[in-house]
Amino acid sequence: MPDFNEITAALGQQLFRPPTVAGWAHGRSWITPGLLLERGNFARDVVFPDITALPSDRYPVYPSGDEIRSVHERISIGLDISSATQPVGRGIGEGGGGMAMSNMMADRDEDFNTRFASYRGWQMAVEKVKPIPRNFARLDLTTMVFGAGCRSSADAVDHLLQRFLSVPVEAQARQKLIDFLSSELGTDDLAAAQSFAEDPLRMTLHLILSMPEYQLG
Repeated sequence: MPDFNEITAALGQQLFRPPTVAGWAHGRSWITPGLLLERGNFARDVVFPDITALPSDRYPVYPSGDEIRSVHERISIGLDISSATQPVGRGIGEGGGGMAMSNMMADRDEDFNTRFASYRGWQMAVEKVKPIPRNFARLDLTTMVFGAGCRSSADAVDHLLQRFLSVPVEAQARQKLIDFLSSELGTDDLAAAQSFAEDPLRMTLHLILSMPEYQLG
């Protein structure tokens, strides 16, 4: 399940960093085309979590994080520490590339010192900082709809609408959801598709959570 920071980020907010001293806008300003897409994408990430995603607390963030990860990747493919800490776009022996003249004339390379120290500091942080535990959303929609006595696609859609929306939907929208679920299941009979119904139900739930009616909940 995404943590609080991930939820606020998905809604266009960063914890403790409001756009002004007045805080974040509220009311109608929450319902904008961009935020509707973000909310829909967030719902999809909950229903279909990315199992290959690397938790954000396991690597440094922008802007220095890109540079540190680059150093790590170059070391992982076999480059020595001096080569790996060269700035991107400047190979060994190329010189210049923005390096201060004092560094070029000195007996040490401050670019190397900075990048190596940042990389080593990140390694130590990963070793010492306890990662935030993450779990996928514990959804079992198949058990939910069968436990509610649903026998058809229409029954399942009606139950999901009642469970996750606080306002009714138009008959045409409801029928589209029913047709979609039946198409994904390959049948209108839930019992016949019980062994593989979970993903079609999750896809249907994602559509429901992306509807305008859900934004009023």
